[in-house]
Amino acid sequence: MNPPPSSSDEHHSSPRDSRAPQESPHPAAADAYSICQVTRRAMATEFVILLPNPETPKPETPMPGTLESETPKPETSSHDLSDSAAATAADLGPADAESGRAVEAAVEAADLLEQIEADLTIYRPTSEISRINLLASETAVSVSPPTFAVLQRAVHWGEQTGGAFDITAAPLVEAWGFTQRSGKKPSDDEIQNARRLVGYQHLNLDPSNHTVGFAVSGMAINLGGIGKGDALDRLANHLRDRGVNDFLIHGGNSSVIASGDQTPGSGLGWAVGLAHPTKSNRRLAGIWLRNQALATSGSGKQFFHHQGRRYGHVIDPRTGYPAGDLLSLTLLMDNATDADALATGLFVSGSKVVRDQFQQNQLTAAMMVHRGKKQDSVKIETLGEFHWIDAPDESDRV
Repeated sequence: MNPPPSSSDEHHSSPRDSRAPQESPHPAAADAYSICQVTRRAMATEFVILLPNPETPKPETPMPGTLESETPKPETSSHDLSDSAAATAADLGPADAESGRAVEAAVEAADLLEQIEADLTIYRPTSEISRINLLASETAVSVSPPTFAVLQRAVHWGEQTGGAFDITAAPLVEAWGFTQRSGKKPSDDEIQNARRLVGYQHLNLDPSNHTVGFAVSGMAINLGGIGKGDALDRLANHLRDRGVNDFLIHGGNSSVIASGDQTPGSGLGWAVGLAHPTKSNRRLAGIWLRNQALATSGSGKQFFHHQGRRYGHVIDPRTGYPAGDLLSLTLLMDNATDADALATGLFVSGSKVVRDQFQQNQLTAAMMVHRGKKQDSVKIETLGEFHWIDAPDESDRV
């Protein structure tokens, strides 16, 4: 899986203390409501699982989206089990055995990341994706059911977005220098040569045998636009299978899945901050996220300038050039896999297509961040229903 072309993910969303006046600049900081934080690094991304403190008082009148309903900040400190191989109730101090079982499930879920990375990364020659890229031009390559499932979902979103989301776009990313995190303006010939190797429609997927083939020699796939979401969904499914229903997981700073409540029984969900696309220490808004996934796509911090023109790192596979008229796009969806893929595809397609998709009832909620007239200024356009903790400033609204 291709890491972003900088040393850290784009910062767009993070768990937050709804009482705090300023957002923490890094979401991996333990949430004030969490009694446990399990952290793993995989696929060039920090994954964090947060579990709630069962002793947090329940608000008398839960009303999502209102500051009046904010939960009192508990005194309990968080426990970081980042390097734990196992956990027991003793790890939680005063917490009960049920919480201990939840921590054990969270550690198990985090441990799944090793196998997920081993299957999906392009940086291990033994991974299933690397084997596909090496052999699929010559012969059909057999893969595991989970890998085949995410490839099928990727092709689905390629079709749904008209090719704006395309896991075969790696040659174009390479041509623009973003794989090497350098950024360079390729020649028109280089772009056209790379485009000949791009096209999800050239993937031959055989559901009966779980095999993958390339119809065009020299193609390559990269799951950077969907793999984190797939990993989040797999971790979330493991927690639910173990009976854990209150949790938040985030992969990097742009992919989040939330289940249940940060304050158990409140009905509020989890407090999540939405950060400025170019100034990560500035928060644009805060929302309650409950039984949903959130994904943000953007090029606000990953770009280069050439002859006075700005080129972002998100490439339109259909043209071969950097795309999008937005600084960032945030979507809410039922699962993280779809949220990641569609956020990328619609960011590439642009704001008009986002509005069209919403009018056609294809989107639950979207937040588009447009460039303002001044440097680092923005204009925010929202579609659908967000449960605001603090809504965007009216002066920033479109």
